[in-house]
Amino acid sequence: MGYYVIGIGGTGAKCIEALVHLAAAGLMPDSGELQVLFVDPDTANGSRARVEETIAHYVACKDQLNLGHTPFLQTKIKLFDPILWTPFDMTNPSLEQFFQYENFRNSSVGKLFDVLYSKTEKENSLEVGFRGHPSIGSAVLAKSVDMNKDETWIEFSKRIKNDDGDPKVFLAGSIFGGTGASGFPTIAQILRDELDVKLGGALILPYFKFIDDGVDGQLKARSDEFLMNTQTALKHYHLLDKTRVFDKVYLFGDESRTDVKNALGGSEQKNAPHFIELYAALAAIDFFGGDFGDDGSTQYFMTAREATNHLKWTDLPDGNNGDTVRSRIGQLARFAFTYLSVYYPALKNIANRSADAFRATWYVNFFERTGTQIDEAIRRLDFVEEYSKDFLLWLANIQGNCSELEKIELINYGPYAERKPDGNLDLKSTENFSTNVSHLIQSQTEAESNVLNKLWERMCDSRRKGRGDAQQNLGTFLRALYENCGK
Repeated sequence: MGYYVIGIGGTGAKCIEALVHLAAAGLMPDSGELQVLFVDPDTANGSRARVEETIAHYVACKDQLNLGHTPFLQTKIKLFDPILWTPFDMTNPSLEQFFQYENFRNSSVGKLFDVLYSKTEKENSLEVGFRGHPSIGSAVLAKSVDMNKDETWIEFSKRIKNDDGDPKVFLAGSIFGGTGASGFPTIAQILRDELDVKLGGALILPYFKFIDDGVDGQLKARSDEFLMNTQTALKHYHLLDKTRVFDKVYLFGDESRTDVKNALGGSEQKNAPHFIELYAALAAIDFFGGDFGDDGSTQYFMTAREATNHLKWTDLPDGNNGDTVRSRIGQLARFAFTYLSVYYPALKNIANRSADAFRATWYVNFFERTGTQIDEAIRRLDFVEEYSKDFLLWLANIQGNCSELEKIELINYGPYAERKPDGNLDLKSTENFSTNVSHLIQSQTEAESNVLNKLWERMCDSRRKGRGDAQQNLGTFLRALYENCGK
């Protein structure tokens, strides 16, 4: 069975970022591949570029290491090639170029075109997206998404039709901007018309605002229009409900909106992760693993926190009062922290022939006795380092990237991350990671004292039986570290 997810625009990509991290923590259904596609006219979008890099690190870990049966990285991620689909095959595209406006400008169709779109809307470049104008995006995408002609969509259709399970497609995008607001309903309708699938989606309502909207005559999204755009869009979805396009729709937003820079797009549009995207990822997991009604009607889901402007683990909808998400994310957080601060540096010291490092019993058990070549191991373990950094920084932002009006009690990122002068969170150098990681996860039932020492003892008591190839031996070591981080 395949789980297909389409991230539309920058917000949609960030929802997939959260889903990838939850998959790494073992929260996806046990069977099936997660198949990922991005839709965005802004090919240089900074937020999506970060997500693509995270996925690359995840896939490299999965491919390079034989982890065996473990929740850690249990889900295989299969990408489309290319992973990004854009409706444009021209440089510096505009709406009038895309529709070849000059060929019909003097006709009745041209006059209708002039009524529907202003001069600015027709002439401005769409290279960095639809700039908060879903009317433009809907027209472009409706003309471009073709299951019978476009290679990406032909491949998408082929995978669905060859899926021997019950394929499920999940879309994620914002309702208040340009690309997500236009792509979410348009692509959904085409998929419903062309394919036999279960169709769901996370529809993201406003959860951030721009620091400076600016008034410079350029076509751009404006946060003072977000609520009006949302109201209009929700009316559209109410009418769309009669056509039963979606099986399940999940709606999320945040009244206390976070401040972000109003970048026109491209690499400058690199917004930090936000907890709303964590909710969207949990929605995708619920959709992939859930049941569906028999009457064919669309199911709508919303959630609320126990207290306004206060987020705790118990507010996360995992069917277990937040305990499952807290436990899995906590285990992965401890693994990533201890791997980066203790075990990976120790292995690098060994590779550099540092005599002291050879005294570690866990190294003897997992590497020397199994005949694993440490030089080869380090090359493979580099991917784990990169993914661990991705995860910890994402998790720090889930805690720290919020409005001043909100109180979030999920994790303590102080042991490994810090806020820079520009206001952004970043990882400390691993040498400066704290040795005191008690309460890395907030709201724990028991205090953790001497966590690193206790973990070291457990790792020294663990061992690999027999010999195997490098993938197996490294996988056994990492699996043991991950499992011991859950105790």
